[in-house]
Amino acid sequence: MLIWKWLKQTGLFGLAIILFLVVMIFSFIFWEDPTAPSQLLEKENTSVGPAPSFIGGKYESPVVLTTVGHLYPDIEFKNGEDLQNNVLSRLFEDKLGIQVNYLWTTTGDEDVYINKLNTLIATGQSLPDIVTFKGGQNMYPLLRSGAFRDVGELFEQYASPKWKAAMAQAPESWDRYMINGKKMAIPILDGKMNSNEVLYIRQDWLDKLGLQAPTTLDEMESVMDAFVHLDPDGNGKDDTYGLSISLKNSFFTWMSDAGFVFGAYGEMPDIWSTDAYGMLSYGSVQPSTRQGLTTLKRWMERGYIPKDAEILDEVQATESWKLGKVGMIVAPLWAAGWPLGNVTTNVPDARFEAYPIPSGPSGLSGTRGTPPEYGAIAINANMANPEIFFNYMNFVYDNFIDPPAGSPYRWGIAEGYDYGYEDGKVTFLESQVPGGFADPQKYLLSLSLPSVPNLLSESIARINSGVSDQTSYDIKNKLLRTPQELKGWQIVESNPSVYKTDAFTGAPTPTMEKIGDVLDELLHDAMLKIVYGQEPLSSFDLVVARWHKLGGDKITEEVNDWYTSLEKINQ
Repeated sequence: MLIWKWLKQTGLFGLAIILFLVVMIFSFIFWEDPTAPSQLLEKENTSVGPAPSFIGGKYESPVVLTTVGHLYPDIEFKNGEDLQNNVLSRLFEDKLGIQVNYLWTTTGDEDVYINKLNTLIATGQSLPDIVTFKGGQNMYPLLRSGAFRDVGELFEQYASPKWKAAMAQAPESWDRYMINGKKMAIPILDGKMNSNEVLYIRQDWLDKLGLQAPTTLDEMESVMDAFVHLDPDGNGKDDTYGLSISLKNSFFTWMSDAGFVFGAYGEMPDIWSTDAYGMLSYGSVQPSTRQGLTTLKRWMERGYIPKDAEILDEVQATESWKLGKVGMIVAPLWAAGWPLGNVTTNVPDARFEAYPIPSGPSGLSGTRGTPPEYGAIAINANMANPEIFFNYMNFVYDNFIDPPAGSPYRWGIAEGYDYGYEDGKVTFLESQVPGGFADPQKYLLSLSLPSVPNLLSESIARINSGVSDQTSYDIKNKLLRTPQELKGWQIVESNPSVYKTDAFTGAPTPTMEKIGDVLDELLHDAMLKIVYGQEPLSSFDLVVARWHKLGGDKITEEVNDWYTSLEKINQ
């Protein structure tokens, strides 16, 4: 949001505009046929020679798989390792004969990574064999550029039975990467319900103040007021907050979420939902959004939420929780371990529990559900032997995700990294692993360990019901999951209607790709100004009218054209 101001101040605004125009012009060149050979591809002239010998699950002579990467904030290394050379890269070289070579990596904002790829394509430079995306609209010019290939037939030819079976559990995961009827990237599957959200509350604060967990927004306000004014941390200072949220990127986020406030009135911002007429409508411009803004504005005025919410991203907003200064936060199930569990580092006696999302005045409640995928992997149109990549990912699906009993990977990828032993027993406590954790899953080409969509939820259900005949996957899960997360799973499974995902799962429409980000920023800025009292609530109606006029109506038409075509396909 502040990037353009920063560019102006640093004198780089003009350069950024020029680079942006170059990238957009190059993207539009390939709009008609995203899979047509480009001048870039003709320059490469990569010849397809005989496939390297892959015998007994390993290449006879080592092969090289090139890629690029982005160092996300949650990736950690130990023993002097890095993304190029680490325990996982050595494992793949030893077991499969595959050397993964990173041509370059980026740090900071993910846009740096995407912009560098755009620049490579626009200037005709070489690309790696595969490119991984975490999602977002900014990847689509890349997929339309002609630099990457249709992966549909490759997946059918080379993917292992386990990988295919996993994809069959969430076939809709392909939708977002379909361009002109072709599958231009392979979705990275997530577990169903894995990232569904619950309300985490400092239980020790509730107990100290003699309070009950809130079930409605009104009750939540009363609890927040007590957390702010009754000194729940006992330090004699007025330095605590009721709720931590992130408003930097969206009002509907994957961590430190504020979307539940809007869900209490019936609509979720930033996603498309089915309306009363069976059509898709955009939540951010619906009348009920005004009620959510009114509530957040009141909470901001009363000091229930931190003033710096507008500059904190999803993870940064958890810092106040970890420091023991916030009493509530809406976060994914798994967040009970990281980062929320880190509160005990600063407050050893801290206790927190998972609770259902509070409802609004009409009994409605809603918050973020788990999409079927969290990113995708594209394959260079000039890659001579794409089966190398599939052999890599097949090994991941066959060995890491649901390892059979007795597998060397039944507890994790590498001892001393994502698990350890204490007194002869496996441990997932970082304090009991010499040198701490450094999760090799983060080094995978898929950015994390992909999933079989139903695997985790079915396992948690067995754990919570006390089934005695549990798989090794169940046993590991029980050791990994905190009591708060297991309770959270019970909450999620008993309230399925609360969890909302985007009903528009296709690639961005033409108008959406051209100006969708601009329109979203228009809405986001206006909503922030209302919450912070810089503009009256009436300004929301004005910005919604502008959204419709500047392209929102056209986007809505295109989205519903897609939705109608999807219904016809499924008939």
